[in-house]
Amino acid sequence: MHPSFEHALKARLMWMQVRAYGRLGLHRQAGEIAQETYQLVWELALNEAFYPRHYGGTVPPMIADIPRLAALYMKEWHLESRESEALREELEASRRKKEAIARAEDCIERNDWNALGLPTPEALSGQLYTGKGVRVAGHYLHYDEGLVWMDNPYGVEGGLGQEPSVKLCRQFLTRVAKGGMYGPEP
Repeated sequence: MHPSFEHALKARLMWMQVRAYGRLGLHRQAGEIAQETYQLVWELALNEAFYPRHYGGTVPPMIADIPRLAALYMKEWHLESRESEALREELEASRRKKEAIARAEDCIERNDWNALGLPTPEALSGQLYTGKGVRVAGHYLHYDEGLVWMDNPYGVEGGLGQEPSVKLCRQFLTRVAKGGMYGPEP
């Protein structure tokens, strides 16, 4: 039996118990089973939102003629679907970021800065030693009075280091190649 159908069938049978206990005046028992039924419908909606199997955004026929359960299913399915989509987007963004970092690390290891759209550490060092400003990955770098100054993409100024050595330039380029930046971010 399909798990979603099984949940819907169980919810319907439990709702029949709720109705029977209510007619017999056993309201405490009816309330307890009603809560269990609501929990079961919530679980069904959650499963259908996160792992679409059978019903998706359609009320299962087994509970479609029970207004409370049908409304609960749809309400919870919509809420959980939004959360599910947000989670999927978050996971996808995380996956893309990890791939980008892995690609950057591979290019750095091969010394293929051009593939990353960045100058080589040696070229950046040479440009800075000339005293000319250089824009790299949204950062503006310039060498003046024995310090490498930097403005990050948000316009926050700061000192990057002393001499624009190849080592300093490699550290800077490695960080921005992996998606990082210098200075505070909003």
